[in-house]
Amino acid sequence: MPTWDQDFDVYMAMMDDKPASFLIDLAAGGEAPVESHPVRLVIAVPLLRPRPDGLRDGSELDAMGKLEDDFASALEREVDAIFVGHVIHGGETTMYFYVPAEHRARLDALPELTGPAGDYAPSWGVEDDAAWECYRDFLSPDEYARQSIWNRRLQKVFAEGGDLMDVPREIDHFAYFATREQAEQAAEALRAAGFDTDDVEPPDPADADDADAGDGIPPWSLQFHRADAVAGPRPDEFCAEILDIILPLEGSYDGWGAPHVKAEGEA
Repeated sequence: MPTWDQDFDVYMAMMDDKPASFLIDLAAGGEAPVESHPVRLVIAVPLLRPRPDGLRDGSELDAMGKLEDDFASALEREVDAIFVGHVIHGGETTMYFYVPAEHRARLDALPELTGPAGDYAPSWGVEDDAAWECYRDFLSPDEYARQSIWNRRLQKVFAEGGDLMDVPREIDHFAYFATREQAEQAAEALRAAGFDTDDVEPPDPADADDADAGDGIPPWSLQFHRADAVAGPRPDEFCAEILDIILPLEGSYDGWGAPHVKAEGEA
């Protein structure tokens, strides 16, 4: 059983020139690797009616969702497994778990541990993965996909607030860099892309104290702004513009914020 509040979300990627749908517990990233769970369990379940692109058809949504929930509950109960996510790709749903070493031998009895699978025919594999490399290097989203997840969550907040999301408004962005030179180079490139930039800010003295304590190099910060809408794919588009500029400069993007725009007369 995980000791943290799990936070599952989905993102899309391409694998072998085919689309893949990832589900991942984002909160596990702050805990991994979990020393008590060094064994990786992978369960692959061929879909009965996959879409032509290999993703799951809507007609299997309920059945596969129940199967996954049943497997995760049974394995947590029987072998203290931690479910960290799945990948739907190439006509299969593949589930990923981490299990304590003392329960490894019991995984040979998986059909009995997980219970019946109905019309599905799962297969499984067990590997040592004390560093949680599969979680970190395969399941985890890259910077673009991770930002897309946060964009969707922000868009939900705007939508629930009755925002006129198609209306452009000034959006504030934040990024951090290890050196002033990197921050200045990013500012120049961002201005060329139509952003207004504030002055590069030096590291906060409190951050420097933390760095002396072993927490790393204190960052130089850069705030920048541009008017954009927040509807549909627009946040992913402007975030991709930003990441294309700051990632080659070893920058860290800290997200965006914007005022709400309401219909006239609304509070």
